[in-house]
Amino acid sequence: MTPPTPGPLRVALWFAAQGYAVHPLAPGRKVPVRGCDRCSPGTAERPNPAYVEHDGRACQCHADGRPCHGVLAATTDPDRITAWWASTPAAGVGVAAGPSGLVILDVDCHGGDVPADAERLLPGVELPDDIAPGSVRDGRDVLALLVEARRATLPGCAPETLTVRTPSGGLHYWFRAPAGTQWRPQAGALGWQLDVRAGSSYAVAPGTVTCDGAYTPLGDCRVVAELPVWLARDLDRTGHRVRPERPRVALPWRSRGMGTGYVAAAVEAELRAVAEAQPGTRNDTLNRAAFSLGTLLAPGRLDRAQVADVLADAARHAGLSGREAESAIRSGLAAGERHPRTLTGAAA
Repeated sequence: MTPPTPGPLRVALWFAAQGYAVHPLAPGRKVPVRGCDRCSPGTAERPNPAYVEHDGRACQCHADGRPCHGVLAATTDPDRITAWWASTPAAGVGVAAGPSGLVILDVDCHGGDVPADAERLLPGVELPDDIAPGSVRDGRDVLALLVEARRATLPGCAPETLTVRTPSGGLHYWFRAPAGTQWRPQAGALGWQLDVRAGSSYAVAPGTVTCDGAYTPLGDCRVVAELPVWLARDLDRTGHRVRPERPRVALPWRSRGMGTGYVAAAVEAELRAVAEAQPGTRNDTLNRAAFSLGTLLAPGRLDRAQVADVLADAARHAGLSGREAESAIRSGLAAGERHPRTLTGAAA
């Protein structure tokens, strides 16, 4: 016999006890409950005339204990949580990612038209040329390609972590953000049908039932592991990590004459990304930049030796040693040359 699913209040209190901030979701749906009239704009079809536009972060409703503004209202206070679910016992449970220090990899299973261009499957990742036709159908297959390219282990397996199956058949891999780091949500930046829930977004807690079905934990693991290093590097590369703004400084490039228009701008952007890369991401950033510029060598009529030279300059500025930089530049340019970019419509 299958044990009964814990009620929403019990689920909410369990997550709060682990230090994860929760907020109620509308019964049968995966959106936050509607707040008070002042805080609910309504819909485009049925706007709420009582709505008052204001900054939800400073809303008085938080101090008054009302669950307005979704993630902004999320809490670990058991008394407040109990009061919320006493008011709406059938509410689902949302777990606020940023306030809870979570990064959740959302692997979709929606089907649809698979991108014909491998670069759109996993931007910036070199993929094998012999991907079998029809082998990529959804986000699960794209994740498998990323794991293979990184010679890593599927998330949720090593380290073992809380993994949730969604009603559509997708997967949510839950991870703790490494200490001192902040992350942002972005849909599709990592890869096709690979989304990230972090920062101001939230995940639906396992045990929540919507009109589309239930969010079900897989296996017995209820521990949330730290974000694997290899995956953190890729998410940093794709812009999911929030970094403090730093003043832009003049950098000593010898890149004049390296293309015009789009090509020149692309060269400058990649060189700056390498020079400003942070510790732990420098090699990956350099290799990605070399790959990107390698795709422009032929169509942009760039000199390979000159490109390698300025990439090495940028790498030295970032603090990379000559030997490790040389290897990353050589392999990245070679891989990029095998996938020349089309410059139709772009000024070269």
